[in-house]
Amino acid sequence: MIGGRKVIALCMSRIHDMENSRFIAELNRRCAKAACSLFIYNINTDLYWDDSHPSAETAVFDLIDCDRTDAIILMDEKIKSRRISGNILDRAHAARVPVVVVDGPGEDCARVSFDYAQGFEHVVRHVIEHHGVRDVHFVAGIPGNPFSDARIDIFRKVLAENGIPFTEDMVSYGQFWAKPAKAAAERLVAEHRVPRAVICANDIMAINVSNVLRSHGFSVPGDVIVTGFDGIDEIFFSVPSITSAKCSSEALAESVWRCVEGCLADRNCRMQLEVVPALLRNASCGCADPTHQQLPDHIHSFNDRFYRYQDDNRSLSEICERMQSWDSIFDTACCLFDECIQDLCCLINRRCLDNTADYFADTDAPAFDDTMFVFFDTEQEGFRQRDFRRSDILPGIEAIMERGFPLIFNTIHFQGRPLGYVCFHFREFEITDYCKAPQVVSTLGIGLGGYITRSYQHYLTQRIEEVYKFDELTGLYNRLSFHRELLRREEISPITVILADLDGLKQINDNFGHSAGDAAIRTAAHALHGACPEEAMCVRYGGDEMLAVIPGACDAAQIMDRIRRTLADFNRTSGLGYRVSVSLGTFTAAHSEDDLERLIKLADASMYLEKQKKK
Repeated sequence: MIGGRKVIALCMSRIHDMENSRFIAELNRRCAKAACSLFIYNINTDLYWDDSHPSAETAVFDLIDCDRTDAIILMDEKIKSRRISGNILDRAHAARVPVVVVDGPGEDCARVSFDYAQGFEHVVRHVIEHHGVRDVHFVAGIPGNPFSDARIDIFRKVLAENGIPFTEDMVSYGQFWAKPAKAAAERLVAEHRVPRAVICANDIMAINVSNVLRSHGFSVPGDVIVTGFDGIDEIFFSVPSITSAKCSSEALAESVWRCVEGCLADRNCRMQLEVVPALLRNASCGCADPTHQQLPDHIHSFNDRFYRYQDDNRSLSEICERMQSWDSIFDTACCLFDECIQDLCCLINRRCLDNTADYFADTDAPAFDDTMFVFFDTEQEGFRQRDFRRSDILPGIEAIMERGFPLIFNTIHFQGRPLGYVCFHFREFEITDYCKAPQVVSTLGIGLGGYITRSYQHYLTQRIEEVYKFDELTGLYNRLSFHRELLRREEISPITVILADLDGLKQINDNFGHSAGDAAIRTAAHALHGACPEEAMCVRYGGDEMLAVIPGACDAAQIMDRIRRTLADFNRTSGLGYRVSVSLGTFTAAHSEDDLERLIKLADASMYLEKQKKK
């Protein structure tokens, strides 16, 4: 419960499908009436029962807070993954949160199932008993598939009850999809076995079988009756419209809500309800039906979605490209201030902001951080990015819940890794918003993923430049990059060269080892760099030889004195068995146009005199 409202979590996929969005609207109406809020945890693709390559977007189900959720609705057949569904169930049972499983197995749960057998039997009996067809063929799905085999059994049963002998050649397999169904229909035509009726195991196959028959001059339904099953919207656009059967959104929402009410009243509720698909009589069997009156509405909705899709797709593509071109996370978020981005909040992992690490290489990291980062929020006036506790779910969540519309959560992901999550909180049930949601999620994923990748690449480039530009031991310029840097600088007068040569390096190496010699070189380099003004260019010019080029007026004697005092202080406190000292030489030229090599030689001569005095 949040803010006095009970939370109902709906786990499903593809909210942008028309039937799914209708179901959500019907279910939410019942939730709102009971002062409950519907939290939808959605994935945008079907998993097709394949757990071998888990999708990053399934991490959205990890966001379910069982401590604040009063009931979970699990749309098992929509998610199509026993592993994912099992994980949700295990977490719910551990937290004693009641679960309603829709169209799938589940122990210790309330369940809503579809009586597909009875619904499909209505279609078969309609063709054979209502229309009196005896010459009939069945296009099944996938051989061995339980749904397909069950429909073959029903087909045989109805045939037997009506005294029609069954033979194996009365069945073809269309794999539940378009191309195999077309091939099955083409074989019937080629073998001159076109029957009076073709009953298909789903609508996609029925639409394509009808098209093949019509392309060969057969009239549907004049010569051949064609039927499907599922009741997808496309059956109303087919010519002719396809007779089918479907479970209405209203009936499904009513049954699910009855189970939810039972679970809210009793956590141990084990209610079992069934929804029977209703027959849709359309033109492909020759029956008139009031459903045809809906066709203009379907066409209008289709056109609206199509043209908005084009406009939104263009805008979102531009947003995605802009997001990847900025150097700051704030500027990247500002790209989302666009009329096609409405009613959402986007939170990303705090780790996404660390450009010094390869975010996508850390495959063992959790999907979501405990502290998220508010990347973008359409609700917030005077938008500001900030840290946010994931346990609080969403900024301003109670006010959003009060509106009575669903909160729809999706994972933002890129290259197989979750980046964060987005919550849509649309203020109306507009199918174009639901259809646009997957595009927005994709835009956020690619845009943010590109920004994160580009930021890391920029960091790597800087690091490579530093390695290339600076001496690894001392941190000073190396000789090559020093000359290049010198060429880039404007000509300045005067210019001073200070040369430092480490004393006794060979003795240090021989007596204390080369690591001690390296440490001595490093100490001398730091003393040189620390004593020079900020604009000086300090370079390791040779093995134990360093120099500084100082543009403009300076007191070279004072700089050299600071170098000596720094090394003297080091020697007093180092506790080492050797002393670090340098011989110094300097030369100042009136103009920077003077040949650098000549200036270095003059400074070297000065330094040599000091070294000789020490000897």
